[in-house]
Amino acid sequence: MSEPYDLRQIRQRTIQLTSFEDGFWDLLLGTTFMALAIYPVTRELLGPVWNLVLFLGLLALLVVVQLLLRHLVSEPRIGYVRSRKSPKLRLLVLFTALMVLLTFGLVIWTLLAPHSGPASSIQAYASPGRSYAVELIVLLVMGLLFSAMGYLFGVTRMYFYGWMLGLANLASIYMEHNAGWVFQLPMAIAAGVIILIGCLLLARFLRKYPLRGQAA
Repeated sequence: MSEPYDLRQIRQRTIQLTSFEDGFWDLLLGTTFMALAIYPVTRELLGPVWNLVLFLGLLALLVVVQLLLRHLVSEPRIGYVRSRKSPKLRLLVLFTALMVLLTFGLVIWTLLAPHSGPASSIQAYASPGRSYAVELIVLLVMGLLFSAMGYLFGVTRMYFYGWMLGLANLASIYMEHNAGWVFQLPMAIAAGVIILIGCLLLARFLRKYPLRGQAA
């Protein structure tokens, strides 16, 4: 009776080892949201079109760098695992991809929407009385999405990431419209925490899985 459960545990542990244990996923997530925190500043300097081009180019570069580092650093230590694609796994991948696209779409729409005026100065102006229904939806979606991923993959820190990022987004937009902040400081702090965790995970991974010939 325990065989299906044991198999589920093995698959879950494989995903943890190959996708989350080296910290590269955390570093990609953290740097992406750090770029989102800086985006309003560079938008005022470059304009909405060129800034969006810069952001998308940077995002593509971060993904490529993460894949390259995982190939050069992680695979020599733990190997490469190709999971058998079952219908349930395909459904999970599709669900995760759709939810990630929805979440990032909401966040980008909220943070990256161009100002109504010309982008000629980095000065922001307070606009109290604004509704925050979209940001509350983003908070709920991100919290539930990351919690679901954390449950499915057995990665506890993902619960924390989702609600922290959602709250940071809400706080950033609130301060932008009530205190005139351009730089999204709460989002930057949340991204910095994730980057720090990623660095600590990477350091632990390198100690735990040395290259052949490096072990004592």
